[in-house]
Amino acid sequence: MKSLILPLLLWIPFILIAQQPTALITSFSSLQIPVSSRGLSMGDAGIAGAEGNQQLYYNIAKSAFIPNQHQASVSYMPWMKAVSNDISFINASYMTSVSSTSAFGTSVSYLNLGNMAQRDENGATLLYYNQSEYNVMGSYALKIGERAAVGAGFHLLGEKIFTTTHKQKMGLSSDVSYYGYTEFGDASRKLEWGAVISNLGPKVTLENVSTPLPAKAGAGISFSNNDPETDNQYSISLDASRLIKENWKAVHFSLGAECGYAGQFFIRCGVSLENETKGNRKYFSVGAAYKGLVEDQSWGIDIHYLVPFGVHSTVSPFQNSYGFTLYVNFGNFE
Repeated sequence: MKSLILPLLLWIPFILIAQQPTALITSFSSLQIPVSSRGLSMGDAGIAGAEGNQQLYYNIAKSAFIPNQHQASVSYMPWMKAVSNDISFINASYMTSVSSTSAFGTSVSYLNLGNMAQRDENGATLLYYNQSEYNVMGSYALKIGERAAVGAGFHLLGEKIFTTTHKQKMGLSSDVSYYGYTEFGDASRKLEWGAVISNLGPKVTLENVSTPLPAKAGAGISFSNNDPETDNQYSISLDASRLIKENWKAVHFSLGAECGYAGQFFIRCGVSLENETKGNRKYFSVGAAYKGLVEDQSWGIDIHYLVPFGVHSTVSPFQNSYGFTLYVNFGNFE
């Protein structure tokens, strides 16, 4: 009975959210950039179905079940390439098993917002400056049963901006999450679920202007099937999330699917849906991956490409958006 009740409880955070008639302006936009190509190629779905180091972004609790003692990854993407050619995002992460029931993780993200110009009232350029954000995170996940876990993360945030002079904006945030799963038959089929509340923290104040963090609640479900004889597999994931101070129109839906052949070659697709007044993150996504195996160790590369739709302006920030993730897993814990 508990396994049936828990998935229903995942949606409670959405019921408790206050109504907000207009889009919410938040600070530290890099907190909302997915850090993995696998996640983006599946429409940004991963609260239940995340694998490897992308769990540190989507659901820390799931990292308690990592099969390797050490997992490291690096992700890179030219961000909003259709808007500017000098904006890029990079993330490096590492996870390690502390025991058979817990894991630590750390992640560093850097968003280079490129060169910006300050102009006078006549449009003449007064100076150029560079703006950037960074995010340093530490996490801990703990199993609370044979098939359930909880997780928590803490972020140190920073942003270099320019007003009348160069200034450094700082912030702190935290994440809490839950993950559970059940298996069917010979354990080749798995149903997973998860819930997260992320980016919790105080408002950030700069020059007497206070801006909230993008605090978000989300829930997800995923189903996967793996043929133990051929190692062929497929999975489908669905997420729903929204900023905690937003209204129901701000719910962001993500749907993704993955097919794998012989445990080494993967193709992925997905769709991201969001109200046009609340961010309009509408795009189809595609991706591919290769996983190399050396005994019980592995390495691999994921790539993604986004195709926006439902855009009323001539250019979408997701147009021509692509990126990749490199990863390595070693030291089998079991």
